[in-house]
Amino acid sequence: MQDKVFLDTNIFIYSIDSSPGQNKKRDIGRRIISEHIENESGVISIQVLQEFYHVATHKIAIPLLAEEALEYLHYMSILETVQPDLHMVVAAIRIHQKYTLSFWDALILQAAKTAGCSQLLSEDLQDGFSLDNLVVKNPFLT
Repeated sequence: MQDKVFLDTNIFIYSIDSSPGQNKKRDIGRRIISEHIENESGVISIQVLQEFYHVATHKIAIPLLAEEALEYLHYMSILETVQPDLHMVVAAIRIHQKYTLSFWDALILQAAKTAGCSQLLSEDLQDGFSLDNLVVKNPFLT
């Protein structure tokens, strides 16, 4: 079995972003998603679903319609999805305090740890940052 890999929101946003100049990131995002669906190694969290909907319908240059975003959420739900609980939130607060990260980034890190992921693919966190057995990789670095 392949190691689990947590996919942060930006992977999905780039995969649907049809803005000029985003072709390379769109291709990378789509390749990553396809690979981790095919290998059954991809993991997301409820937070990723929430952030995706908001950003995809409000914050990109060519936003999706609500129904298009909902359809894509169903596609994303193929991946293992981490459900938050009190333990996860408390652990994320400890990460937030220790590393002075945003609470939301700490919650993503904790979701990846909770799922037993070895990697977290994200453009938002420092490439190479490690937390126990979890390593952050930025797939968009050239």
